[in-house]
Amino acid sequence: MVEHETVTKADVDSKVTTHEGNASAHHTKYTDGEAQTTVKANVEVGDLKTPTKNLAMNSNTLTGLKAAILAGQPLTYEQMIAVAGFAWTGATGENSPRALTQDTDYVYVGLAITPAKVIKIAKATMTTEATWTGETGENACSELTSDDDYVYAGLELDPGKVIKISKATMATVATWTGGAGESQVEALVQDADYVYAGLWTWPAIVIKIAKATMTTEDSWTGETNEDDCISLTLDDDYVYAGLELGPAQVKKIAKSTMATVATWTGAGDEDRCYALIQDTDYVYAGLDTIPARVIKIAKATMTTEATWTGETGENKCWALTQDTNYVYAGIIVNPGKVIKITKSSAATQATWTGGDGEDVAICLTRDNDSVYVGLNLSPARVMKINSRRRSLQFWE
Repeated sequence: MVEHETVTKADVDSKVTTHEGNASAHHTKYTDGEAQTTVKANVEVGDLKTPTKNLAMNSNTLTGLKAAILAGQPLTYEQMIAVAGFAWTGATGENSPRALTQDTDYVYVGLAITPAKVIKIAKATMTTEATWTGETGENACSELTSDDDYVYAGLELDPGKVIKISKATMATVATWTGGAGESQVEALVQDADYVYAGLWTWPAIVIKIAKATMTTEDSWTGETNEDDCISLTLDDDYVYAGLELGPAQVKKIAKSTMATVATWTGAGDEDRCYALIQDTDYVYAGLDTIPARVIKIAKATMTTEATWTGETGENKCWALTQDTNYVYAGIIVNPGKVIKITKSSAATQATWTGGDGEDVAICLTRDNDSVYVGLNLSPARVMKINSRRRSLQFWE
């Protein structure tokens, strides 16, 4: 029978103590920071398990995109995912965006170039889907409106033109051409049966155009010194026409008779109504003033209910859009700004400011999730901004 050596507890404790004292028998202990540095330097993302869940960002946003792009640095995968699909930039020669409209899947941008162009942009990717290009002499798209099947493009010509463009083919279906003295289409709105074209004439003119035939059904003409219709909005019964006067005027025009029902006139230096939108009870007028102003006008009385005034440097409101609770104002400054204004208090709720070179927010449209901003650049650019976030921010 083999006898085994008896090992006492004291023997074990002695050997453990000896091992602990031998430095060559141990690896240097990593601190948390050293471990993280080593992993970052040596582990490739491709070596990790394929993701099966969404990445939790813990309410954080990605930063450094613009700086990396300007410096010519490669973007991270996360940065590329963030930036893809949130801005459209035109091809060479696709300059001077002047108007936007949208539907479920597409944004349409009108370009004030020769010949005029209307670009159909896929919302999902913010890339060009198709393009309408005007014939010889069909120059300078200044305004757009749309229904389910067609985009209507107003051209700054003499005489003025409104082009009816099929969304499906982006081809001309029909054209309205103004008569003598009916020039410079600067504003467009539409309802079920008609397109209304505001003309930059002396005096101002609003043409009621039958969609079915693209011919003049009726018209409104301003009184002496009621010049230059530069903006329109409408509800079920009335068209509201903004005039480029000092002080500004908004004319309430009955659709049924195309006659003036009432007039709002700005006070003091409330000049040049460049943008209009409306909801159930109010019309909102964006003024070309320094600083910018948005006037909340009661429809029932056509009097001022409240006024938003921009901060120093927030000048010239040329575009408006809205949702249930907010008005969004496009500001003509460098870099461009979009101000989110609370309807109930006429106070600034949030501001989007463009980056370097993202200048002059000249036109706006929106859907349930995003505001689309046309920037007056060469080539043209349309930014997609998340309007649901309190910060009203694009990706940084």
